[in-house]
Amino acid sequence: MIRAILKCILGIILMLSFARCQFQTKQSPGTKAMVEYLASKADSARQATSYPYFTDKMLRRLQVSLKGLPPSMKAGKLLDYALVLILKGDNETCIQEIETYLTQTANNNGINARNDRFYKILALAHLRRAEQDNCIHHHSSRSCIVPLSKDGIHQQQEPAETAKKYYEQLLQYDATDYQSWWFYNLTHMATGTYPQAVNPDFLIPPTAFASDLDFPEFKNVANACGVATRNHAGGSSLADFNNDGLLDIFTSSYSLADPAHLYLNDGKGGFTDATAAAGIANLTGGLNHVHADFNNDGWIDIFIARGAWLSNYGHLPNSLLINTGDGHFEDRTEEAGLLRYKPTGAVAVADIDLDGDLDIFVGNESTRDRNASELYLNQGNGHFEEVAKAWGLQLFTYVKAAVWGDINNDQLPDLFVSNYGQKNILFVSRIDSQTQQQYFEEITVTSNVAEPRFSFTSWFWDYNQDGWQDLLVFGYDNRQAPLISATITKELLDLPTKGEYPRLYLNQQTESFQDVTAKTGLKKLLYTMGGNFGDLDNDGYPDFYAGTGEFNIWATIPNKMYRNAAGQFFQDVTTAGGFGQIQKGHGVAFGDIDNDGDQDIYHQVGGAVESDVFHNMLFENPGFKNHWIKIRLQGTTANRSAIGAKIEIQVLEQGDTTRHFHWVNTGGSFGANSLISEIGLGKATTIDYVKIYWPNKNKTTQVFRNLALDQNYEIVEGKANAKVLQLPLILLHQNPE
Repeated sequence: MIRAILKCILGIILMLSFARCQFQTKQSPGTKAMVEYLASKADSARQATSYPYFTDKMLRRLQVSLKGLPPSMKAGKLLDYALVLILKGDNETCIQEIETYLTQTANNNGINARNDRFYKILALAHLRRAEQDNCIHHHSSRSCIVPLSKDGIHQQQEPAETAKKYYEQLLQYDATDYQSWWFYNLTHMATGTYPQAVNPDFLIPPTAFASDLDFPEFKNVANACGVATRNHAGGSSLADFNNDGLLDIFTSSYSLADPAHLYLNDGKGGFTDATAAAGIANLTGGLNHVHADFNNDGWIDIFIARGAWLSNYGHLPNSLLINTGDGHFEDRTEEAGLLRYKPTGAVAVADIDLDGDLDIFVGNESTRDRNASELYLNQGNGHFEEVAKAWGLQLFTYVKAAVWGDINNDQLPDLFVSNYGQKNILFVSRIDSQTQQQYFEEITVTSNVAEPRFSFTSWFWDYNQDGWQDLLVFGYDNRQAPLISATITKELLDLPTKGEYPRLYLNQQTESFQDVTAKTGLKKLLYTMGGNFGDLDNDGYPDFYAGTGEFNIWATIPNKMYRNAAGQFFQDVTTAGGFGQIQKGHGVAFGDIDNDGDQDIYHQVGGAVESDVFHNMLFENPGFKNHWIKIRLQGTTANRSAIGAKIEIQVLEQGDTTRHFHWVNTGGSFGANSLISEIGLGKATTIDYVKIYWPNKNKTTQVFRNLALDQNYEIVEGKANAKVLQLPLILLHQNPE
């Protein structure tokens, strides 16, 4: 009897397991073909001796070249080998190799010009070991957030203590080694001895990390909510993918070893990994992505961009993932006419011809292989036509960001392209007065937006709320990549620095811009790889978060958060708000995840090299007691997502009438904000009106009155009344203190 019952239970378990396996592996033919192709490219990359981010072949080649060499002839090759071991994450072997070499060559009795590079590698290997033992394998909500405190301090302190000893020796040898300055202070933070035990000669004072004003902490609740994915650099999206009124999370990673993840908001304070159930398991790669409703069916889709920074290895396909509305996504790249094999990390979405269908600009990285960027015109039948040359957008540049805006308020999308090592380019949309043919005209020189020469993350926004879109472009000169930590240290010490600053361009309302970077306090070396903007405190002025870093293993610098002070200048609130993560920052997305009226932040964290992985972060907004309104727009003749719509809100605040402006889009670069307009209204007492400028052929407008503060609305194009949305308030899971 018992045996029969056990046999029956086992049979049920096997049936459920089989059903679960069948459900998890169900994929459309297009998705399955893409998964298999990406897997084959990953296998090829692993077999290449020169592929920069899979290291096994490189290690074997270096091992062969070192074999049989006497210690006196090993120096250069051994340094290369040791560094690749760190890239691999094999810090123990790296330490053993360096220590053996120093002993064999009698170079272990003090640091000098012959061995200082070996000691720098040795110190870094111990520091990376400290990071792996503590910040990754014993990860906490405050891991790697500087200045390290509370549970950010290492539990296993021996690796950091050893690294500290080597860094102090390096500084005694060369007091101008500002890279070692940074790591030396970092090791003291890791062991809980900063600043009191730091050698005063090499102290980065706590005042260097101080915020410009008191600001509440945004707690990292990613662990508790189940979304602390550990991966490499990539993109992040906040969107309601299943139309249940809750924001979900989609992440992608540039590495062909990292699959994308779809996390559905469970409405109970956490998230469920629905990747396999959605039919996109093992869909790898993608430094960037963006979400929108490309087929106007009411379900948000995803476009993934692949191949960035990979040069000849970056000829990878992008992916158009169509949301079928039943919990699944299907890769329809090929049937949509979007299948190309070019390296790209930049993608931007707008309805350029105002026909109600969203079009796609794909910014490719063009070098000697002349990878032209592409403009895909949505045909409204599931297919896209490439029209870049015909529309005047033929580009052969190394594109790092592409963003649509409306610089002249004519409701036609204009395009800014951020290029690495070349001038940036601004195209304005025109209509020929005789033929009525639409085209793009380059106005870079007359608009004054060509700088910075080495640039990356960019976006249009109305930072001063005057109703005209401004432009922020981040500098990114990594030609001396290993010195980035040194450069940031010098800036913290108020020493002279060299580098590429961001540019904040104020719209002059004449299709030209004024550089107001210094005036607004943003002349900082930020090395921004990804970022986005939102309204942290609901005061009505957009703030921004910069995900910083560089692909090399030495670049551990804090990500930065800046608060907008009423459109006059920006205040650094990084430390006070708990945002100073020193891991590589990339995709940043703002959105009201818990439906309490203020914006939370999801951040895709991780580097490029094989061992440079980290856990993503979810910052919960503590609230500022300012008023707000949330508006979900739905286009009918305009595109369903209403991307490109402008929202004008007039409110009464402290006896004065003020206006707020908001453009519907996903925000910045390498991160996609919620398409629900989450608009801070400060100390407003009443809303006078809300005016919608719809992105359609007739450029229609609608005005809504009698809307309430602190309320969620849905506005459908053409309908006279705004609908109140009853969205559930969520208490996000908290990490224990």
